[in-house]
Order: sequence, then C-alpha cells, then structure tokens
Amino acid sequence: MRARVACGMSAAAAAAAVCVSTVAFAQAPAPQPQPAPYPYPYPAPAPAPAPAPAPAPGYGQPAPYGQQPAYGYPPPGQPAYGQPGYPPPGQPAYGQPGYPPPGQPAYGQPGYGQPPYGQPPYGQPGYGQPPYGQPGHGYPPMMQKPKYRSPGEMGYLYGVSAAYGFGSGMWIDSLANVSDPGIWLVAPVVLGAAVPVGMYFWDYSSEFHRGVPSSIATGMLLGGIEGVAIGGLQWQLTGNGGPDTWHYATDTSVTFLTATAGGIGGYFYGEWFHPDPRSLAFIASGAGWGSLFGIEFGSGVVGGDWKQGAAIWGFAGYNVGLVATGIVQTQWVPTWTSLKYMWLGEVLGTVATTPVYLFYIGSSSDPRHGLIANALGGLAGVAIAGVITANWKDTTAAGWTPPFQMAVSPTQGGAAVTAMGSW
Repeated sequence: MRARVACGMSAAAAAAAVCVSTVAFAQAPAPQPQPAPYPYPYPAPAPAPAPAPAPAPGYGQPAPYGQQPAYGYPPPGQPAYGQPGYPPPGQPAYGQPGYPPPGQPAYGQPGYGQPPYGQPPYGQPGYGQPPYGQPGHGYPPMMQKPKYRSPGEMGYLYGVSAAYGFGSGMWIDSLANVSDPGIWLVAPVVLGAAVPVGMYFWDYSSEFHRGVPSSIATGMLLGGIEGVAIGGLQWQLTGNGGPDTWHYATDTSVTFLTATAGGIGGYFYGEWFHPDPRSLAFIASGAGWGSLFGIEFGSGVVGGDWKQGAAIWGFAGYNVGLVATGIVQTQWVPTWTSLKYMWLGEVLGTVATTPVYLFYIGSSSDPRHGLIANALGGLAGVAIAGVITANWKDTTAAGWTPPFQMAVSPTQGGAAVTAMGSW
C-alpha cells in the first residue's frame, strides 16, 4: 500500500512537473531581435507583388460567378462609359431624376447634329478660316474687277471727244454763217482741243469709274452717227436737196443734239451699270454690222434709185444692229479676240460671196442683186465667227492699248508735249 502510494505520488509529481514545464514553455516570451552590428539597419525586404486581378470580362459578358464587375465597367446590359447613353461622371443614370429622356442631350452636352462646345456650327467656317467659296491660305486671291478706268478707256474718250469738239465748232460756224476758211477753222480747232483737255481735268479731279469713259465715248460716237444718218435720210427722201430739204445749220444742229444726248446718256449708263468696255465695243460693232448689211441689202433689193434704198435700209440696219447687240450683251459679252474675228468674219463673208457676179456675165439680170448675197454673206460670217470664238479668252487681261499716246506736261514758261508709241 505504501509502495502504491509512493508510486502514485511519484506519477503525480512527474505529471505536475510536465504540466508546469509545458505551461512555462508556453508562456515564455518571444526572443527579441538583437541590434545589428552595423550603424544602419538592413534594408526592409521588398513587399511581395500584389496578385494580378482577374481579367475583366469582354463587353457584354457577365463577371464570373461570385465576383463583382471591374471598377468602371458597366453592368451587363448597360453601355460602357463614353458610349452613347452612358452618363458622364457625376450625372444620374438613365431613369434617375435629372437624366434626360432618350434622344435628348444631357445638360451641358451638345445635341445631335450640334458641334462640341467651342467649335463653329456645322457648315460655318472656323476661326481663321475663310468663308465658303473664298480661297483659303495658300491659294491665290480671286481676280477682282478694277474699280477705276483703264488707260485704254481714256485714250478712246480723248479721241472721240476731240471729234465731238471739232463737230461742235462746225455747228457754231453753221449757226454764225461763217464762210471765210481761216475764220471757219477757229472754232473747230479750239473746241477740238478744249474738249479732250476738259475730260483730262475732269478725270484728274475725280477719277472715272470703270466703264464710264467708254460709255461716254460710245454714246457720243453713236449719237453723232445717228444724227448724220437722220440728216442723210431726210436729204434723200426730200429729193436730194429739194425745197423741203433741211438747211446745213439744221443738219448740224440735229447731229450736235444727238451726239450730246448720247454722251450724257452714256455717262449715266456707265455710272449706273459700270459696263465692261468690251460690251460697249460689241454694241458699236453691232451698229456697224447692221449699217453694212442695210446699205448692201437696200442697194440690191430696190429697183429704182439705189441711193434711196441704201439710205432707208442703212438707217434701219444701224438701229436694229444697235438694239440687237444691246440685248445680246446682257447675256454674253465677247472678248476682244472674239470681236476681232467677228469683224474678220464680216470681211471674209462678203469676199466669199463676191464670185456671184461672175454669173451675171452675159445675163440680162440686174447685177446689183449680187449685193444681197454680199450682205447675207457678211452677216453670216459675223455669226459663224461669234459662235466659234464664243468661249475664247483674251491673251492679255489689260485689253486693247492704243498704239500711240500723247501727254502734255506744264513747264516753266510753257508746256512740253511728249508723244510715244509703236508703228
């Protein structure tokens, strides 16, 4: 019994010792790190890289089961950010208060068909861009018509105004019944020089606009020819100097009035329309073509006095050609090249029909009827040349330049005359 107890005590003591040792071992503090033998600690180890996130599912594919959609990625069935219908950050989603209905732009966003903020409207040029139809940077500027007259226009005006002044002097002499040749020349010479000089100072004080000098000159020229044609027709119809024929003073008065009216009308026409000088040359040419046609046709078609037929038909042709070309020039203005070839067509058409007179040899027919062929041939030549050269361009933009020019400059105690040109 004593031995069993001793054994039991020994076993109990051993178990208690083991328990105490176990508890002591479990409660022992963790060893403390010893200071590094160096003055600075070892660098901390780099943290382990974070595991890469799982790739986001493709557009329209749901996230794996149990996972949330990637940040910023829309839920299935919703548009991605930046896609139509997706609200910008800070804006309510569709269906939330403040979100616009479908088809309407969000607040502060441009509507459909509207450009972004700061951009010009569609169809409008941006800042620094030229308007539609205007040349942009790097392109040559569009050709613009000159505002003022050209030197050629003034040369034309000087020539016609000199003739107008000379004729006006003749009109004064006719009214004064001057018969002495020396005295008779005074008024024509003085006015023939004074009128061009007056035009020069008029242009010097207020430069003529484009087309005005040509309009004045053409009006005086056509008006003067009209007056001469009226006087000639009246003389022919009254028996070639019969008792009812106008006196010389009446003829010159009619011519002076028509030329003056033509010049005044030409001035206002030029200031109002600023016509192209080529259109005025075309109108004057039309009057010339009509006169040639009328004179030739009238001389050949009448059976009596050819002069009466030429006077009547020539006067009618002059005015018809004047009006016809005036109407045509509202739709088409020929170039100087075209006008040159149209006059060449008039000459060639007349010459080409000249062999018709060979058929009158040995014939009893009146050969004057061949003038009808000449008239039609010349008119046909004008028409053919006009059609062929309708789209031709002038080789020079300046147009016609007079071959001879003269200038007068004041000097001390007099004046100096300078003449230049090519022959």
